[in-house]
Amino acid sequence: MAIEPKYENVVSSERVKLGTTQAVIECRLPASDSSEIAKILCANAKSFIVNTEAKENEVEFLGNVNFQVIYENADGVANGLDYTADFKDKFSNNAITPQSVPIVQSVVVDVNTTINGNDVKVVAIVEISVEIIKTQEVNALTGAIGDNVFLDMAQLKVSNFVGMLNDKFDSTYDIEIKDNVEKVLEVSCSPFIESVTPFEKYVKVVGGANIDICYVTSGDQNLLRTKQEKVNFEQEVALDALTEQSCVQSMLDINNSLIKITTNIDTDYAIVNLNLPYEYCGYAFNTSEFEVVDDIFSTENYLKVCTESFNTLICGGHVNAECKVSGNVESEDRVVDEVLGTCCNTITVATTFVENNNLVLEGVASTTVLYFNKESNNTYSMMVEMPFSISENVNDLDDSYIPIVNVSLGEVSAKVKRGKEIEVSATLFVYADFYTTTPEAVISDISEQEEKPENMSVLTIYVVKPNETIWDIAKQLNVNPDSLLEQNPQVMLPLVGGEKLIVYRQKEIMF
Repeated sequence: MAIEPKYENVVSSERVKLGTTQAVIECRLPASDSSEIAKILCANAKSFIVNTEAKENEVEFLGNVNFQVIYENADGVANGLDYTADFKDKFSNNAITPQSVPIVQSVVVDVNTTINGNDVKVVAIVEISVEIIKTQEVNALTGAIGDNVFLDMAQLKVSNFVGMLNDKFDSTYDIEIKDNVEKVLEVSCSPFIESVTPFEKYVKVVGGANIDICYVTSGDQNLLRTKQEKVNFEQEVALDALTEQSCVQSMLDINNSLIKITTNIDTDYAIVNLNLPYEYCGYAFNTSEFEVVDDIFSTENYLKVCTESFNTLICGGHVNAECKVSGNVESEDRVVDEVLGTCCNTITVATTFVENNNLVLEGVASTTVLYFNKESNNTYSMMVEMPFSISENVNDLDDSYIPIVNVSLGEVSAKVKRGKEIEVSATLFVYADFYTTTPEAVISDISEQEEKPENMSVLTIYVVKPNETIWDIAKQLNVNPDSLLEQNPQVMLPLVGGEKLIVYRQKEIMF
């Protein structure tokens, strides 16, 4: 009987890092009151990817950078500038196809300002990282029928990308400032994820944002002050293919250019109404298991066996952590009489990796401290950088796992230390998903070839080599694996090497 193979289609996905590129975004911002700018107190820039599209060998992306600058004019009056600049670029790589799912993230790694009369030149360097989700379909041999054909079966587990969860939603918050507020100069937000829980056909996302508000007080001195607030949300995002066992890799961002601010000011307090435009992106994978033929042979015919290799993603769960960071800076020429607040909080993650069952994050958090000097009766600012290297336990994940990290900076506080020195502390809110990639191979095609010559030996004694199995020996000796065990009932499994196996071949003797 000719061999009759059975095949099943296997769909497997992997996440592939392609590389990074940089963009330089530059613009000139005129003073809001048309007066001459005397000094810059604080400058900040945050980037956002608006749209991506995969084409043949390239990914095109559209983004923006939201600039915020706080300055003083020649009369010592503080004002704020807010401007959004768009950028468009592309990233080329031969691995990209129109069917690829692009994952493009951006972060401002540096921002510089230059005063030019009544305007300020701002330059931001944006780093863009590009990944894709790649899916491959293969035919896998799952069975075969034929005389004297023997199969060695194995379990194959693969991850398949089943869809992207993309939800843009607004959350509105009222933040009370118990102070004599004259005007709000800047609002910046740093979003965070607390948990992402998959259910049948949807995920529940719990997160929020750390909000920083910089404002000017009314009265004789018109001092700058800041207010911090941590706000939360819960959102359900639908995807029909999701199950409770799905793996969802998550990202959360806020398009700062679309934040809507309304301020209601009373005598001794103000209510700042914020409408925050969150964007949640989740990449969902489902795991499938197949019983496939790991090896096959026939005792009657040679077989031509073709295999196909592919990679599949393995999810490693997630971790949620809060970590403290700190730093200090010293004024060279003036005493810090009062810390007014902190603004322009930023965080740059340089490296993330898993080592010795720990998630390691390295980077720099920074803030601008506003302070008052009584002798000059002026407000000044100093940037404080807080380098960090954080290690967080991730249980049994080995060094091959790659973290996908969402980090938010909040709870920033500053205090005077020894007259000219300022000490700053803050909290990093970390949410990380983990994955690794493993290579797999399946038998994709078999066909019968010429007949094997008959073994004329009636008896064979075989000495087992280390790491050999009954299947290996049966295939090598071209005998039924079950018959090999039946003829050697004394053998204990698994084999360790050195055992002697006897093979009897029944022969017909013609007279």
